[in-house]
Amino acid sequence: MKFFEHILDFIAKISIIIISGVYIFVKGICALYIGVRGEKQRVKILGFIFLGLIGIILLTAIIIFFYVRRGLKKVAREMYGTDNIIDALNQSNKTLEDTHKSVNSMTKIYLPQIMRDFPEFNYEQFKNKAEQSLLSAFAAISNDNTGLMQDASEEFKTKVRAFIEMNQANEYDEDFSDCVIHQTEITSYTKRAGICKITLQSALEYYHTIKRKSDGKVLRGDPNRKAQEKYNVELIYIQDKTKMEKIGHGNDSIGSHCPNCGAPITTLGAKHCEYCGSALLQINVLVWSINNFTKV
Repeated sequence: MKFFEHILDFIAKISIIIISGVYIFVKGICALYIGVRGEKQRVKILGFIFLGLIGIILLTAIIIFFYVRRGLKKVAREMYGTDNIIDALNQSNKTLEDTHKSVNSMTKIYLPQIMRDFPEFNYEQFKNKAEQSLLSAFAAISNDNTGLMQDASEEFKTKVRAFIEMNQANEYDEDFSDCVIHQTEITSYTKRAGICKITLQSALEYYHTIKRKSDGKVLRGDPNRKAQEKYNVELIYIQDKTKMEKIGHGNDSIGSHCPNCGAPITTLGAKHCEYCGSALLQINVLVWSINNFTKV
């Protein structure tokens, strides 16, 4: 940052000097132009004015170029131990390649709220499950096979299947390799319209490429350069249809009723009826399901 401040300060100073020089130069030429009566002489003076201005502009560009070049070499030497600007840029890119992105961690804020609403919620278990679902999605896309996905909901499989079908339609070969997840944290927790949703955000690295199947040309990504990315994985609290069938309910409605007084259960995760106080554990047919993932 200081380097660029020095450059801007230099450009401001040199600009004042150049503008002053141009002003004096033009003023002198104009005075000379007015004093000359012959048309040919005036044309020559105008030519000198034009050439003089071009020369000043070129001289300014050369001065700025060498000053910036010298400054970049100084920064490269101080930060990367080399005077070669290209080598310094390569080292900078390598540093960025190895530095994983930071996640928007709100775990300390939202996890206590989640535990109050769902005392049986196992954060570590679902964090691991979300990470494995993400990795299995990458494997499924790379191999054009949704059967490689582990413990995934139909919504999650549908999204992965859409990626596979899009690649097949375009005759692309998409590949994720050497995937490593560095960190996963809760980034949001919402409860509205009868649905609870937890969003987990993961910082990860991988080699990612999209190639054309016909000739193997890389259309996106770099097979020799790691990419640092962030992904969101969503957990939704939904009905377990198998449990609904076991207790004799075949509908897909999220809502349920108290078996004692028949009052509607309006709060997801409720363990007791808010009207009569009866226990609701016997009709707990709701489960957490991983239903979506997005690249941030």
